[in-house]
Order: sequence, then C-alpha cells, then structure tokens
Amino acid sequence: MKTSLALLSALLAAILLAACAPANTPAPTVLPTPETPLPLVTAQPATPEPVRLTLWLPDWMAREESPGYESMWEILQAFEKKQGVQVDIVPKLPRGPGGLLDWLQKTQPVAPSLLPDIIALPYQDIPTATQADLLQPLTPLFSENILDDLYPFAQDASRAKDAWMSLPFAADFEHLAFQPAALSEPPATWDVILSSNAPYLFPFGGAESSWTDALLLHYLSAVPDDEDPHRNREALRRLLDFYEDAYRKGLIDPAGAQTSNPKDAWESALQGDAPLAETTASLWLAQQGQAAFLRFGPTPTRDGRGRYLMHGWAYAIVTADETRQNLAAQLLTDLMATESLADWSYRAHVLPARRTSLMQWPADEFHTFASEALEQGFLQPSFSQDKEMARSVHQAALAVLTGRMTAKEAWEQAVAGW
Repeated sequence: MKTSLALLSALLAAILLAACAPANTPAPTVLPTPETPLPLVTAQPATPEPVRLTLWLPDWMAREESPGYESMWEILQAFEKKQGVQVDIVPKLPRGPGGLLDWLQKTQPVAPSLLPDIIALPYQDIPTATQADLLQPLTPLFSENILDDLYPFAQDASRAKDAWMSLPFAADFEHLAFQPAALSEPPATWDVILSSNAPYLFPFGGAESSWTDALLLHYLSAVPDDEDPHRNREALRRLLDFYEDAYRKGLIDPAGAQTSNPKDAWESALQGDAPLAETTASLWLAQQGQAAFLRFGPTPTRDGRGRYLMHGWAYAIVTADETRQNLAAQLLTDLMATESLADWSYRAHVLPARRTSLMQWPADEFHTFASEALEQGFLQPSFSQDKEMARSVHQAALAVLTGRMTAKEAWEQAVAGW
C-alpha cells in the first residue's frame, strides 16, 4: 500500500511539473567561448601548369646518343630553370617524306595546335616554309647585331622573301681528302689530276635531275667570271673534255657512278681504296682520328680556285603567339650564344655558322682550312633549280665518265634543247 501511494505521489508530481513548463521551448544552443574560435578554411589556388615549348629537331641532333646532345641538354635545362618552362624535343627525319618540312606542311592545315614553337630546317627548306607562311619573321624578336657575326653565306641563308626568317647555326661543305703518298700537295687544278696517277673518286650518280656537289663545283669552275652559268654551252664542253681526258687515263673511279653521297667516297678513302676522294667537313670532323693518314684540300677546279658550296641548318620560330614567341626567342638566344654554340658544335662535329664560335675551337690545320672555306662559301645557285638543265648535264657527265659517249657526242645531245 505504501508502495502504491508513493508511486501515485510521484506520478502526480510529474504531471504538475509538465503542466507548469512553457510550451515549445527550443533546445539550448551551445556557443563557442572566446577560447575556442571557429576554424577558418582558406581556399588554395590551383598550381598553374608550366608553359611547354616544343622544339622539332632533326634526328641526328635530337637523340640522347647524338654527339653534342649533352651540351644542348645542359642549355635547355638551364633555360627551363631560369624561365620556369618545360622544353619538349621532338626528333624528325631531316628531309623528304616524314621529314621536318613535310610534317610542318601537313600539320598546319589540320592540327595547328600540334605545331612546334621552334623548328630546325635545312637552309634550302627555309624559302619553301616562308613562302607557305609557316614561319615567323625574326626582326621584332632579335637584335640584328647577331647577323654581323654570321658568315656571309649564313647571312644569305637567314633571309627569305626579303625578310629575316631564320638563325643559321650549323654549316657543312664538300672538299677533297687525299693520300700524301699519291700527291704531296692538294691537287687544286684539273691539270694536276690529269698529270697524276691517282684515280679520283667523286659522286656523280643519283637522280637524273639533280646536281651532286662535286659536279656543280666542277661546272662552275669552267664558267668565266664574266659569264652567266645558266645553260652555258662552252662551260659544259670544257667540263666534259676534262672528264673524257680523265676517263681515258684511268683517273676516274667508277664507283662514283653508283652514288650521289660523299659518305660512300669517304668510306673508300678511310679504307685506303681511294687516293683522291670527296668528303665533307662533318665527316672529316667526326672521324678525324681515323683519317690521320689523309690530308685535305678544296675540290679540284679548272682554275685552281677553291669553291665551297654550303649546306647547313637554321632555327626558325613557328608559333604566332606573342608570349610563346618571346620565350622561343630567349631560348634561341641561349642556344646561339657564342660559347654555347661553340661547345655544342665542337661536340657534335659540325661547323658553327658564327665566326666567334669557331674561334673558340682548339686551333688546328683543319679548323684554319674550314674558317677560310666558310668565309668564301656560297649557297646553292639559282640556276641549279633548272631541272631540265640539271638532267641534261647529269646525263652527259654520266655518259662520258662511264665511257658510253665521247665529250663531243654527250655535249651535242645535252645542249640540243638549250
């Protein structure tokens, strides 16, 4: 009973308390004290992607195993660190289908975003790329003072459509390698060759409508200074007469008919099979140690005057974006700096197109010879683009040098259409 009364009393007390409480009393809110401040969340800005410059290069200089690659890579790494950008190197074939110019021409109309910022092109491809509006003029981006340090032929190579379009950086030319046991001095003239007993190996094969360098240099030397070399009948007759005399005396190496590349003649010279052979400066530099038993000189000419037909490579800017152009110009300034170009070219076994860069190479006889050749060098003459002339001269020379025709017969056939 006491228990029941106690429970009843507790129940009544609870009912009374509930009746006295205010209706809809909200739940208490706990506010932070000054000692416990609200946490602050700061938004972190997104890290911007670094600018990526793309550089298309010929495969002979763009691969890690390439001579000179380490020197170039050091320049690129320093540039990336200084500018906060990344440089991507893309190797391409030097020329022809799948080559640098071919890729440039095919990429521009269909995927311009994939074009490089900088490209290296052979001298002879700069006018074609300029004509197609694939390159950017350099005048607003560089001081023209750098042009003064380029060799004369390189200054010519830098221009197209009367505008400064490229920066030549490498050069090469064909010249003679000979055995001192065959001739004590370089055979500067055709007469020296005709009076010797040393067969002369030079490339005179290849495509019908093209000149080999040796053939072109021989022909030019048969043209008097005051005459036009384009379709010069008398000059061609002088050339073919020399070839006929040399052939009859057994002084023309028949292997020349099988190639248009001086590399093949050079390999025969290194093996001791060719006492007189055409080569190039880059081949000589790359294998100078193996050529210790050989000497060098200019390609033999009719008048004995050295002539040097220059080939080489030049940088050009492709991007039309102003910010990227400025970065590209700064990178090329670093690559073309006197010391940088000297170091890279020496390691890569190619001649630099800047005088001050070659002056930093170690002094030796070949470097002196190369310096003189670079000062006198010239680019492919315009008449060499006449394919009909090239075909007729090439066929005539080939016929005489292989004994299929006399000089008179080949000459008459060649000039019939002139």
